[in-house]
Amino acid sequence: MKIIYISIEVKSRELLSKLFFIADNINENFTFFIGDKLSIKRATKFFGKGIYFYKSINKNDTDHISSVKNKKNIYVSLDEEGGYVQSNSKYLDSFLQFRSSFKNMSLVDRVYTWGAFDYKGWKERYKKYSGKIIKTGSPRLDLWRKDVYSKIFKEEILSLRRKFGKFFFIPSTFYSSYSDLSLALNNERKIRNNKNILPLKRRIEEKKYAFYLFKVFVKLVKNLSKDFPDHKIVIKPHPTENVNNWGREININKYKNIVIDNNCDVAAYIEASKCVIYNSSTAGLQSIVMGKKSIVFNGLKKDKSFRNFPNQCTIQFNDYKLLKRELNKKFSKKSNSKSLAKIKKRLFISNKSCSKKIFEDLKKISRKQKSEINIDNPKIKFLSIFFISKDYIYFIVNKILSIFKNKKDLPANTYYKKMRDGISLNEINTFFTKLEINSKIKIHRFGKNGFVIKKL
Repeated sequence: MKIIYISIEVKSRELLSKLFFIADNINENFTFFIGDKLSIKRATKFFGKGIYFYKSINKNDTDHISSVKNKKNIYVSLDEEGGYVQSNSKYLDSFLQFRSSFKNMSLVDRVYTWGAFDYKGWKERYKKYSGKIIKTGSPRLDLWRKDVYSKIFKEEILSLRRKFGKFFFIPSTFYSSYSDLSLALNNERKIRNNKNILPLKRRIEEKKYAFYLFKVFVKLVKNLSKDFPDHKIVIKPHPTENVNNWGREININKYKNIVIDNNCDVAAYIEASKCVIYNSSTAGLQSIVMGKKSIVFNGLKKDKSFRNFPNQCTIQFNDYKLLKRELNKKFSKKSNSKSLAKIKKRLFISNKSCSKKIFEDLKKISRKQKSEINIDNPKIKFLSIFFISKDYIYFIVNKILSIFKNKKDLPANTYYKKMRDGISLNEINTFFTKLEINSKIKIHRFGKNGFVIKKL
């Protein structure tokens, strides 16, 4: 039985789609390891060669890729940052200069793309390695399908409707504090000498524009609060944002129908909402595909985003009065037809799941690879207990250090921002139950945040 190693870096962005990928292919003769980067690194060390499925081939990942390949693994990647949202091909090429390299392309076995747009960009940049680039779509797109999200998020959707009633959904993709903006600007300055087609000045303008939009949306939600007192305005901060940033800018006691909530998946908020109001957010594309009313709100300044394709797909307003008038109009799903057609030119959306399409290729490239694993092996149980104990000790030590050093950004805290409370056996079981998987599945824990999954 062959092995697929699936590494998760940002839980809210990657876990459910990768679990769907497993569920959609559970009847194949493969064993799946899924977990945080540390768990998967350990698994590749102890359980032999397999297919390593990662979220990028970033130019800084060369040592990591080499390490994985030196263990005789097949290395495949689908970039989770989503080059497909770039405003045009020029910005996409700039994006790829950071998210990939010729060296890494020479090392990896496959690069999967979200659709025709980024597929063309990858092929043009890496003509020599064009055979490694496959247009498949992403498992994240599978979660946009009604037959999928209506099962997975049914309870969350009902809960949001009961909790908030009628509400407008605001997905945040901004820099929501000056400290976050300063950190982003410093990072840009550190790479000023990088041979990038976009000059430092232009990249700094883009970051400042994202902070400007945050201020625009703070004013927007306050206006919506006053003009639509019978609606809630629900803000979902980006996974990398500090949830408290919005609260510091909005007096919740004064604007009682404004809610900052980050407890559900974005699909649940979209489906439960009356309308999605956004700027440069993938959630905007998702809302259109899901058949919801979707509106872009801009500031008065010229759009300086590199990632504004989502803005090109639906109606836009600079004037709040016009937005208010639009919100009072009735909505028909037919009005999304042109927008949906435009999105499909960029993203691989079809009746066949992206997860199946990826797996078809994985089976082809793994035919010559021989690997066997027995997940009932006592070795897995022993190593799991050992690593859980080790991780727990590390957590306690780090907690003590953070108290004495009075630092908020020690490794454990940085990890928490991405993985939150980690991955639990219960949430994996619940996910498979919601999908109504008929096959019997066996799951073993491997360390604190790693699991082995296979069909019985």
